[in-house]
Amino acid sequence: MGIFIKRPLCLFCFCFIGASLFACCVGGVLKLSLMLGLVLCAAVFFLLYRRNYKRKYGFLESAIALIFVCIALLQSFFFVDLPREKSKALVSEASAIEFVVISEEYSSKYSTKYFGKLLEANDARTDVNAYLVFEHEADYLSGDRILLIGDVSEVESDAKLIDLPKDAEIEITSTIDKDLIIVDKYEGANLSILCARLGEYVRRVFLGRLDKDSAALSLGILTGDSSMISTEVVRDFRRAGLSHLLAVSGLHLSVLLGAIELLLTKLCVSKGKRCVIITLCSFGLLALASFSASACRSVLMLLCAYLSYALSREPDTLTSLSVAGALILFISPRAVGAISFWLSFLATFGIVVYSEAISGKRLVRFSKKGKSKRLFGQAFEKILGALIVTLSANVFICIVSWLVFGETSIISPLSNLVITPLGELYLIFTLLIFIFGGIPFVGELLSSIMSVLSTLMTDLVAAFSRLPFSVVSLRYFFAGAIICLATTVILVLFIVKLKRKIWVFISPVAAVLAFCICLALHGVVNDSLNVAYISKGGRDALVLVDGDTAVITDISDGTYSSFYASYECARENAVTEIESVVLTHYHAKHISSLDKFFRTAIVRSVCLPVPKDAAELQIMKDIAASAKDNDVKILVYEREDPFYVCDDFYIYALEETSRKGSQKKIISFSVGTRKGIITYADSSWYLAENSDGLSHLISRSNALVLGSHGPLPTSLDNGLDVCYPSVVAAADVEIFALSPNMPHKESNLIVGTSEEDVKICRLRLTSK
Repeated sequence: MGIFIKRPLCLFCFCFIGASLFACCVGGVLKLSLMLGLVLCAAVFFLLYRRNYKRKYGFLESAIALIFVCIALLQSFFFVDLPREKSKALVSEASAIEFVVISEEYSSKYSTKYFGKLLEANDARTDVNAYLVFEHEADYLSGDRILLIGDVSEVESDAKLIDLPKDAEIEITSTIDKDLIIVDKYEGANLSILCARLGEYVRRVFLGRLDKDSAALSLGILTGDSSMISTEVVRDFRRAGLSHLLAVSGLHLSVLLGAIELLLTKLCVSKGKRCVIITLCSFGLLALASFSASACRSVLMLLCAYLSYALSREPDTLTSLSVAGALILFISPRAVGAISFWLSFLATFGIVVYSEAISGKRLVRFSKKGKSKRLFGQAFEKILGALIVTLSANVFICIVSWLVFGETSIISPLSNLVITPLGELYLIFTLLIFIFGGIPFVGELLSSIMSVLSTLMTDLVAAFSRLPFSVVSLRYFFAGAIICLATTVILVLFIVKLKRKIWVFISPVAAVLAFCICLALHGVVNDSLNVAYISKGGRDALVLVDGDTAVITDISDGTYSSFYASYECARENAVTEIESVVLTHYHAKHISSLDKFFRTAIVRSVCLPVPKDAAELQIMKDIAASAKDNDVKILVYEREDPFYVCDDFYIYALEETSRKGSQKKIISFSVGTRKGIITYADSSWYLAENSDGLSHLISRSNALVLGSHGPLPTSLDNGLDVCYPSVVAAADVEIFALSPNMPHKESNLIVGTSEEDVKICRLRLTSK
């Protein structure tokens, strides 16, 4: 298509954006070295421009492009690498902290997380972004200055292939009683705090005029703040491909500013004054959205269009997009790590370039004879155009979906066609309730209408998101190769000059066909039960995946890291949701960890053992309350009674007391499917003498996992007398007398129990 032909500014801005992304993948020393080399190359190109007259402008463009790349690398070094190193120096335990709250990340009865500025740590002044986590419910507001004692640690990176910078590099976990925390108001000036306070004012207005669910949806659609919306609803929007409705973007801008411009036109306001008023309104919308990346992109593109009109030139959408993206990364280099920036930028880029590819072409032709046929043809073209816009956006965000979410919505073209008009209508009513909601009769009428619309939207979104084919996993081994290859081909086709622009559709169509074929073959070939045993310092977990069904059995002290590692193992086996989380015992840490995990992953049910005392009963009640808030089904099972987690998995759990040495609890259980039975026994099992329950489990199992949970023996002298296709044991346990009939390649799969690293052992059972 030659999108950079006669668009030098677009080329320079794309070089800056690409260099900013590349800077996330390399270290600071390499950035500086590369920058020096590029400066020398730019100087050479500039000298060639001064001496060569045939290609002088090509050399000049190359020199300017290299300078833009150097600026991006330099910015990344000073505004990303240096603050990161400064943050790492603050990592310590029991630090005296002074923290100012900017915004709330999440809040529940069991844990609360805030984003803000760390002003001081151990009497040393600093000014770095940080997260503050409490293991209890908190209600601090934006601008609150908090003094406490806490542990400072690094934020775990979720990125797999590229190291995208986080909003904050460090996380503070409070270690002091909440009654001893000192709170007062921060007196300094901070734009983020002012925007957050404006958002809190808007929240109070909506809560005063609407019911809770409608107010939460209105706040999310108008400001992009989805903190009041339940985790279940947010997930439904994402899985239905409608996340853009909860992020202020071009759709919101066109609806709100379009309504304002229509009103100003009816009032006979001149064009110049309309531009000024609309510009001021757009900045007000930016403040409401707390200057999110998607909102900034939309407003900057609007300003670029106004500037083009002022210069008496036709605005170029692609140039406006590139300038907007480059300005965002220039003003805030850390925005390169914002998923909202890439989703908004790439989706808009896909819509623009594909619209240019089909511009001037009639995709369908209808007879112009007859009014009904003509109206039908126009309606069909609009529907087809809406579908092409959605598909174009999905083509370009597919690589982000693969890297970050591991899944993509395939129902989004249909859901956008049905629900996006409802979202636009709800946005208009949101603006009306904000302006006229204080009028008694009008406010009640608008509130009733919005309550009906809110219920209708959330029900439709839930219906779309919960269809069996609503999303497809991209964690298959072939998905990454197809997506990377297709993206590379698409970019090449856009850059080179094509005689027929319609050829750019060949790559995404071929990618979809290749993915469908590979997915069908994978479903036929891979008919097995995948088992992962995860161990870290005596904290064990079993992840079992059969097709698209995954079950996590936790045998740990309840820390979140065990659940997160298990979730990643399940996602690597192309699972988009967790059918069930099974607890073998209770620990106080399970409360906050499961509450956080229910918000992170899609969990359908949690299986809890019958509590044995009042302490376990209280833990179970807290877990059940969290599960109810996150729409997770609760199953309570009795030990020593088999129960079905779902149609494919059943579990038989035991908890015995040893009759040898000190009285220790022995945790063991079996997980069964049609492909086989996996039995787990913790490291206390060797203390049991003639354990009938454990012997029964072992005798009917296809694989035995000797876990590291509990005290680790240095050796075992009773041996194993039965033959198993696979035996998994802790690295600290030496196993004797393995069956001579056991296949050598599967005889002893060892997993370590290092305190620092998570060790994972995988095995696979196929159908008999």
